[in-house]
Amino acid sequence: MVAEMKAEQIGRAARTDMQLTVPARPVLRRGVRLRRAGESVVLDGADRAQVFSGAFAREGLVPLTEACDGTRDHTELALKTGFDEATVYKCLALLSTAGAVEEAMSGEEPDVTPEWAVFLSRLGNSTGSNPSWADAAARLVSRSVRLEGDAALVAGARRSLREVCPVVTEPAGPPGPGDELTVFFETPASAPLLAATEERCRQDGRPLLRVRADARTITIGPYADLSITPCLDCGRHGEADLSGEPPEYLHDLVVGLASHHVTALLARATISHLPGDFTVIDTATLSTVYRPVAVRPGCPRCSYARGPVAPQAPAGAVYEASVAMPPRAFLAPKDHQAHYYASNLRLQSQFKDWPSRPHTPLPALDISVLAGSERHDPSHGDTPLTLSSLGLLLKVAFGVKEDETTPERVKRWTAASGNIGSTTAYAVVRDDRIMPPGVYAYAQGSHTLVTVSGEVPPGDSPCDIIITGDLKKVMTKYGTFGFRLVFLDAGCNLASLRELAQHLGLGFTPRSDWDDDALARLLGTSPADEPVAAFASLGGTA
Repeated sequence: MVAEMKAEQIGRAARTDMQLTVPARPVLRRGVRLRRAGESVVLDGADRAQVFSGAFAREGLVPLTEACDGTRDHTELALKTGFDEATVYKCLALLSTAGAVEEAMSGEEPDVTPEWAVFLSRLGNSTGSNPSWADAAARLVSRSVRLEGDAALVAGARRSLREVCPVVTEPAGPPGPGDELTVFFETPASAPLLAATEERCRQDGRPLLRVRADARTITIGPYADLSITPCLDCGRHGEADLSGEPPEYLHDLVVGLASHHVTALLARATISHLPGDFTVIDTATLSTVYRPVAVRPGCPRCSYARGPVAPQAPAGAVYEASVAMPPRAFLAPKDHQAHYYASNLRLQSQFKDWPSRPHTPLPALDISVLAGSERHDPSHGDTPLTLSSLGLLLKVAFGVKEDETTPERVKRWTAASGNIGSTTAYAVVRDDRIMPPGVYAYAQGSHTLVTVSGEVPPGDSPCDIIITGDLKKVMTKYGTFGFRLVFLDAGCNLASLRELAQHLGLGFTPRSDWDDDALARLLGTSPADEPVAAFASLGGTA
């Protein structure tokens, strides 16, 4: 995947976006380098390959990074390189986002091996959670890990982790600090001991990571911490029985995977699927399945619902768990930077336009009709719906503010996730006093109504508004999380429609039930690509 980002854009965003940071005293990350390659400059060794293009990249980036030795602030770098300070700031914002520079250490260098320092620094941009690699090293030495379960795997994990973080292997010993992480290696032989470990961790309020290994699979997770995750029983519910003891030749693989994720959890310098998911790895093919951890309704340990425990988490809960934001302690600031990829920024100005269909221009927007107007009960609105009022409703609920929109940023009347505009409005018009009856799509970019069909389904209202989600557009940026955003955006659209209807004295009735397949046939859409997210009726009786 190629992701383009511009220094001008990220530099401007870093001055206002509190989730973006620029090192005050930048230093080149250990294990990375910038080198000239023809007309470009290439960043080697970072968490992903990066190529910088343009005249300034060829002439200025290498001298700037050479001056980033951790002793100079932005003003001093500007004096050293001869660039103005604003240019230095923009370039550092880009270099930091790319993983080339980090914040200089504020104290003495941690006493770690050079290889370990390079690892934490070079890959630290994977999450962006630590200003400096030294902060990641400090996280590791400040938290202990208690290893329990299968003796052979515990011994291997102790050898792997003893140079990384404090390790405890005596389960009967005194409890460690409150943030001590317990890792339990579950095999057929050690499985009977897991319940006691889980009970102790739960009573002490300490997190538990279960690592499961048998003859055919390795499972990393779930991670159980009732302050932020479902309980262990909900997390592992429904998994297959253990198939036999793991062969000795797999021990190093089990230990290596466990150590990788323990280090990621503690240092926050590298990526892990934990704590939100757990993975099941087939030891024959190394294929990996990611599974979200969801609460079963009625669980006495982690569910707010009361009653019998559900046999499994419902599909909706599993989906919500799969797209949920990680707990604050596990947020990766790096993920936020995706908002500023050029491809994602272009989405905000991409509109459906139905070029081959007839377009009916809507009247110019007249906001003055809302000035001083009283709010009416939308269930008793008796003002007739007109083409002008329909245009105003669609413009404010779904349209853009042309006078405030720039080539860099589209401004909208109503909030939209990521400023993408993930919903589309369709108007089913029955009253010929508004316009010829038919089904119309609202084209946001041109503020027109596009003829979709001349066939009007039976109904009592002068106009129905059907809101669909543009999954192909929103999932380009957000993946499966985009499905959730469609419904959030549709809720914002409905709120705007209702508010305007109250001011205009129009009837407004949200519908709670509809036939998805019938509406898809009416609109000529596919429920898989463009699901119906909301439905409302406007006006009184047609």
